[in-house]
Amino acid sequence: MLWRIRATVDDRPGFLSVLTASLALRKVNILSVQVHTTESGAVDDFLVEAPDELTRADLADAVQRGRGRDPWIAPADVRGLIDEPTRVLALATKVLDGRAGLEEALAALLGDCDISWRSSGSGGFTATGMQLSDPAGGTLYVRRAEPVFTPAEYARAQALVELVGVATRHTAA
Repeated sequence: MLWRIRATVDDRPGFLSVLTASLALRKVNILSVQVHTTESGAVDDFLVEAPDELTRADLADAVQRGRGRDPWIAPADVRGLIDEPTRVLALATKVLDGRAGLEEALAALLGDCDISWRSSGSGGFTATGMQLSDPAGGTLYVRRAEPVFTPAEYARAQALVELVGVATRHTAA
């Protein structure tokens, strides 16, 4: 079964290898990993294939025994195998050619989240929300209970919004 696992690991030599060894002891195959640098440590985001008999609790135990903190674990599907740069470029293309709206692309980029629009606001993000300046005016508010947002996710969302804004201005000119 495919799972997405996100956990914080101390950003020190050997700590990631302890976590991956703990997963390997349970015959968990790591298919991809992204590392998000944060103030509280490295947040490692894994796409893994695990034996069907392993539960979310088993995976959480493996993460904690591997010195990982604050594990977030959710079922995943094969779309997670697409590398992140390709996925983001494909989402941008869909917005620019009109096959998707900006809010739809942001939801696909960030996962299970709620997006609303307000006429005013400023940019920034917290663990559970981000505010992005809508190129059409106003502010997009993005909320997600878990996993918490990382600086890398905010940067990706901001870059997508800015790209749409540049394209919109060029099209209008």
